[in-house]
Amino acid sequence: MISWFKTATNPRWEWLYFLIFAAAYSVLCIFGFRTANDNVLSLIWPANAFMLGMLVRFPLLAHPLGWVACLVGFVIAVPVVDYGPITSAGLAAYNFGIVAVGHVVLSRVDPADQRLKRRTSVFYLLFAVGAASIFAGIAGSILVGPLFYDPAAVSSFRYWFSVELINQLAFLPMILSYPEGRKWARLQLPHSTFHDQAPIIVLVLSAVTGLFFGGMGALAFPVPALLWCAISYRVFLTALLTFVFCIWVIIATTLGYIDVSHVDQSLVLSISMGAALISLAPLVISTTTATRNEMLNQLRHLAAEREIVANELDHRIKNLFTLVNGLISLSVRDKPEMKPLADILRSRLTALHHAHGLVRTARTTSVARGGSVSLKELIGALLRPYESAGDKHFTVDGDDALVNGGTVTPLALVFHELATNSTKYGALKHADGILGVHVSRDIDGLRIKWTEKVPVQTGHSDAAESGFGSKLLDLAINQQLHGNYVRARTEGGMDIEIILPSKLFSDVPSNLPAL
Repeated sequence: MISWFKTATNPRWEWLYFLIFAAAYSVLCIFGFRTANDNVLSLIWPANAFMLGMLVRFPLLAHPLGWVACLVGFVIAVPVVDYGPITSAGLAAYNFGIVAVGHVVLSRVDPADQRLKRRTSVFYLLFAVGAASIFAGIAGSILVGPLFYDPAAVSSFRYWFSVELINQLAFLPMILSYPEGRKWARLQLPHSTFHDQAPIIVLVLSAVTGLFFGGMGALAFPVPALLWCAISYRVFLTALLTFVFCIWVIIATTLGYIDVSHVDQSLVLSISMGAALISLAPLVISTTTATRNEMLNQLRHLAAEREIVANELDHRIKNLFTLVNGLISLSVRDKPEMKPLADILRSRLTALHHAHGLVRTARTTSVARGGSVSLKELIGALLRPYESAGDKHFTVDGDDALVNGGTVTPLALVFHELATNSTKYGALKHADGILGVHVSRDIDGLRIKWTEKVPVQTGHSDAAESGFGSKLLDLAINQQLHGNYVRARTEGGMDIEIILPSKLFSDVPSNLPAL
């Protein structure tokens, strides 16, 4: 019926919506009256929870005509139990007052919390139900009195408070979390595989086992399976199963299926309230799991979008390298004397392209290399664009390590910046300059020593310590990689020692294939 209310939006048929709403409320009131007996009494009273849930879910029904329709439905149901006009008026004020208090609270809650779609939604629900139940305890004591219970067994406030709390917590979550429209078709119901059906099967078996053993402890038998269901299924199905659990507890206790001596109203209320409050735990777990799954889906969507953008950017960069190489060849076609320079430019562009590809494809090599890339190979690829044919200005030696995929980019930025500064002020600027990179591993971490030796004095250190490069090193090394570095000017150039945590690296397997 909820789906029908959601999809039927023709204003010409609004009177029919209110008519169906009134009829449903009247049927539930009659059901509540008919289930009353010496033990259960009016513990099963879904009418108020149904009315509150429908008013919150569908603002159309919250119109004054919706309240009038339910009042008419209540008037139709009252003759079934043959109450007098004063008692009937008291019951009407009691029921509609409960719904009014709950509606005032829930209508001020965010729609996402009304539908139990957030981790905190259950606590908002509990606050609204608690307020309505407190009103029920007070109003029931004043307006109705000991109509359905034995005053010698339980106090008036406790009875009416408990009855409303039990019914609201059992019925209301199902209505609030009911899937909207076509989402019902995608409801996460158990599929044909045993793995999907296992939580419900275990829940049924645990309930049967509880009946077999009997005693008060038997009521807790289905709880672990109920928590398993909360992890496995969506919120609505979890709410439905917790409702079944609450009804099972009431029926098993009051009808004697569980061997509990001296079953009276006080004990029935206590057991039923315990079951209702236990049902909150699966709802909290289910809403938390649903929120987590939604966040994971959003992250997957963002990751997919990022990958598309990265692939497009990579494609454009490759095209740019190809275009520049073509322009160089075209420019020197009629100038043979410029061909050696063109070859040098093309070789350096090819090296830059290779370095870009190494960093970009670090993620794609993760399957073969456990999500890692060789540190020495990374440094060598980033420095290779700055070497000339037969004239290598740098060496990379020492220990090797595998860099985890998430560490590749900040490290690549660091060494690219150091190489750029070296071409401006240091060893890579001078034909006789020498750049050495030495990697060593110890217990404290991994040390990378960047040593530059130049034949003449330069302004390398002063410029590097005050510019963008220094800020980038602070950001990448200190903040992102949680390491540190020391820069020192030497007589023949400059030394930089970078110390990084060992957890960022792993050992190189002896059979690791080259990139």
